[in-house]
Amino acid sequence: MKREPAEKAALRTRARRIEGQVSGIVRMLDEDRYCPDILNTIAAVHAALRGLEAKLLEDHVRHCVAHAVEVGDGAGEKLEELVQLYKRRFSA
Repeated sequence: MKREPAEKAALRTRARRIEGQVSGIVRMLDEDRYCPDILNTIAAVHAALRGLEAKLLEDHVRHCVAHAVEVGDGAGEKLEELVQLYKRRFSA
């Protein structure tokens, strides 16, 4: 899927924010910060990753899968791909 520049920028911003949070965890560990503070930051990273994952999955369904179904071009493969994504997500 070719993303619009604004959509791509928004996804990159989210990913960079997550990257910054992970770097913050490393710093917190280096500084021997209080464990609950580190755990709270880790929880924030998990939430941010879930949000990014949800947005990408939504985009995939709304654009790639919907387009394949609409034009009948590889719809079965796209739907199977989607099923596999869900299986991986919920079996981890």
